[in-house]
Amino acid sequence: ARFGNPAFRSWHQRLTERSASIVACILEAKASSTLEECSERGFEAASGATLDSTSLDDEEKKKIVVELQAYLHDSFGQPIRLDYGTGHETSFLVFLYALSNLGCFGDDTTKKERPSLERIKSIAISITSAYLKVTRTVQTVYMLEPAGSHGVWGLDDYHCVPFYLGACQLIADHMSGNGGDDLSKPDCIHDNSALESGEDRFLYFGCIRYIKSLKMGVPFFESSPMLNDISNLSTWTKVSAGLLKLYEGEVLDKRPVVQHFVFGSLFSANWTASHAPPPPPTNGTFRTAAVADGGMPPTRAPWAK
Repeated sequence: ARFGNPAFRSWHQRLTERSASIVACILEAKASSTLEECSERGFEAASGATLDSTSLDDEEKKKIVVELQAYLHDSFGQPIRLDYGTGHETSFLVFLYALSNLGCFGDDTTKKERPSLERIKSIAISITSAYLKVTRTVQTVYMLEPAGSHGVWGLDDYHCVPFYLGACQLIADHMSGNGGDDLSKPDCIHDNSALESGEDRFLYFGCIRYIKSLKMGVPFFESSPMLNDISNLSTWTKVSAGLLKLYEGEVLDKRPVVQHFVFGSLFSANWTASHAPPPPPTNGTFRTAAVADGGMPPTRAPWAK
C-alpha cells in the first residue's frame, strides 16, 4: 500500500496504554526538579514504567488526567484510518493549552499561574520543534496518509502551525536586531546557505529545509507553489498574518476537521452557536498581498475559492 502501515496501530496502542503515566509525570513536575530529573521521569513513563499508585490518588486529578489523555491520544494520528493531519496537530495545541491553564508552564509550577508572554514564546518554539521530530518520524516510518492534504497546493502534507510560529519567531528576531539583513525578507528561503545555517535556530527555516529534502531535484516553485508565493511578500509580519488566516480558514473553519475535537473542563465547548451566516472569505491573505508588494502573481490553487 502507498499509505498506512498497520504497525502504527501497535505504536498508538502503546501511547494509549502509557499516556496516563506520561500525563501524570508532567503534572507532578515541580519547579524544584532539574531538567535532567524531569527528562528521566518522562522517559521512564514513555517507556512503560509502572505508574506510582500515589500519584493519582486524588479524584479531581484523575479527571484531569483522563481529559488530557484524550487530547494527547489525538495528537499523533488516527490509528484506524492510519492518517495524520492538521486536526491532530491542533489537538496537540489543545493539550498544551490545557497544561498551560493548569500552571504547568508558569514560572512557579507549584501555583496555577499562566506563563508570561516571553515564556510562552520560548515554549512554543521548543516544544513544537520536539513535537515535529516525533511526528515526522511517525509519519515516515508508518507511512501515514496526509489527512486533508491539498498536495502541492498546501504548505505541507501534514502541518500548518509550525510555519506560523516560525514566521512569528522571525518577526521577533528581526525586531531584536539579531537576525541581520540577510534574514529580514521572506525570499531568503531561496538561499540554501541561509537555510542550512538557520534551520536549527529558526523553526520556519527548518520546515522549508525539510520539505526541500523530501522533494530534491524538483524546482521549489513547482514542488511548493504556495510557499514560493509566500516568499514574495515583503515582511515576515505579512507572512504570519496570511498564515494565521490560512489556518483559520483551512483548519478551524472546516467541519471535517473540527468535528473530531473533544471537550472537557479544561477545554470547554461553552459558547453559544451563532445563527448568523459565516462572514465572506477575506482577500487579505498572502495570495493577494504578494502582488500588492510587487511580487509575482501567485498561481491559484484549484481548490481555492
